[in-house]
Amino acid sequence: MTKIAEDYSFYAGFLRFVAAKTDKSTATITAMMAELNQAAEQLAGSAKFTLLASRAQAASRAFAGVAQFLQHRILPEAQAHGDQKALSQLEWAIAASLQVGRAIILHLDDIEPDHINTALIEIRMPPLDRIPGLQENKDKPTLH
Repeated sequence: MTKIAEDYSFYAGFLRFVAAKTDKSTATITAMMAELNQAAEQLAGSAKFTLLASRAQAASRAFAGVAQFLQHRILPEAQAHGDQKALSQLEWAIAASLQVGRAIILHLDDIEPDHINTALIEIRMPPLDRIPGLQENKDKPTLH
């Protein structure tokens, strides 16, 4: 696969789009969308973002929601239009969102309970030259 973008700005755009389109009918959903917007701000100029460990549950759920939103509401329309670059970016964004949500929770496990309100979790984004979680060489088994 060729690189789908030069930086993570396209993904930051997806995060902002999902946060804007999501009905913020509860405080929990509002908090989740705030996490997406904060991650988007950081990813506009970087390949990583940080969040407070105390916000990890909300952030993890928010990223899973991004994957669901993109897969069910945006991907079918993009498939109908047949724009290959947009499809590649969507497939990457769906897989990356699931991977990021999981990584947040895995990092949370390393935080001491006494430090949950002050500790930061740093998430490095998957590379832009392959779909996260897919093997490059099907003959070589991998754990991811």
